Amino acid sequence: MFKRQVEFNLNEETKICVITNNMDNDLVKNVFNGLGLTKEELENDIEVINTLGKLSMKKVVIVKEDKVLEKDKLSKLFDFKEDLLVLVDTFSDVKLLFEVLVDSSYRFLEFKSKGKLSVGSLSYFSNKDIEKEVNEGLVYGEAINNTKELVNKPYNYLNAIDLAEYALGFKRFNNVEVTVYDKKQIEAMKMGAFLGVNKGSLEEPRLIHIRYTGDKESKEIISLIGKGVMYDTGGYSLKTGNGMPNMKCDMAGAATVLGAIEVIARLGFKKNVDMIIAATDNRIGDGAIVPDDILTAANGMTIEIISTDAEGRLTLADALWFAQIKGATKLVDIATLTGAIVAALGKEYTGVFTNDQEYLNSLISVSEKTKEKLWQMPISEGYRKELKSFAADMRNTGTSRTAGASVAAAFLEKFVEDNRPWIHIDIAATAFDEKKGGSGVLVKTLAEFCK
Repeated sequence: MFKRQVEFNLNEETKICVITNNMDNDLVKNVFNGLGLTKEELENDIEVINTLGKLSMKKVVIVKEDKVLEKDKLSKLFDFKEDLLVLVDTFSDVKLLFEVLVDSSYRFLEFKSKGKLSVGSLSYFSNKDIEKEVNEGLVYGEAINNTKELVNKPYNYLNAIDLAEYALGFKRFNNVEVTVYDKKQIEAMKMGAFLGVNKGSLEEPRLIHIRYTGDKESKEIISLIGKGVMYDTGGYSLKTGNGMPNMKCDMAGAATVLGAIEVIARLGFKKNVDMIIAATDNRIGDGAIVPDDILTAANGMTIEIISTDAEGRLTLADALWFAQIKGATKLVDIATLTGAIVAALGKEYTGVFTNDQEYLNSLISVSEKTKEKLWQMPISEGYRKELKSFAADMRNTGTSRTAGASVAAAFLEKFVEDNRPWIHIDIAATAFDEKKGGSGVLVKTLAEFCK
């Protein structure tokens, strides 16, 4: 919502000034003196003070640094149509500060007939050379906001073809190739699981492949695979009236990997990263699949359909195959995959699964720094047995209604070849909030993980 601006004008009265209560800084001392305050008089973690003409700024927000970076608190503090000035040299983590300020400024107002948000400028003053840190923070904040925007858009404004058009815009970044495959090309690759989900749709599917080459000497490629079900009715295993609303967010995995690759490309990470999305909606139509149908995935494995509402794993199965034939040495898939993970962990943690503990440990280590909570969930032989079918190589759901998240992960595991390091992330609970919309969760963690 902010336009970038790196300037300081003490006489511009529209600005809100954000500082920490670091009294060792001369500028902060002057602000405190101008307001007639002492550090000891501040009782709260965050104080919003109307200056009443005592200073050129209309408001001053004084914070304790360890509290300022809480997004929920920041988003309540500011009217983001006003310009914002930050005395940056009073903050130790400049990158995180600007990320949070931009992230907290996000409002989804595209379809509001009234109350459109004016754009304010985000300016800073510092005695140190912090341009690199400021830019990194802005890039992260903007990518997270772009992810939220994708998740929040309704299906009639963002279908698979629209998402592919959005992805083609990434060609503007250095070292990026974007390839979009249409239905005929997907059929030629025999991606029967992915195509099966699309059978009830009026819109064609799209397979989106973005390749970022940050290290031409390395053969290692990390592949980020996002679930791109643009809207999920459940198909003939129809969702309930309560379960249908907000299913526009079923493509949050796709939005997340797009946000991550945006960060990676804009900041020029020295890694090779692929991003793959099998994009379609899941609807009821004349040609739609029904329970008992058998689909053949691109790798030749046959899948008995038990529930047409277990569609995300079908698209991911063929996307995993595609990632591997394109040379991926390590895999991460991310999806709003199961209601079971919501029941298990609620909105506090995101569930993760793996076939390689060391690989997952490295992701968890990154998530601890980004403060995006992960919780490891199990895959075991018992969950794998749930997928046995007398009619095909496997079923697309288990025989019981329990442990659905682990059974879904066991299904995806079957499409990982040669024991390649693989992580499955289920963001069904954490990607979207009914009151706040898309969260942009794990954009930062995935980007940092690839870094």
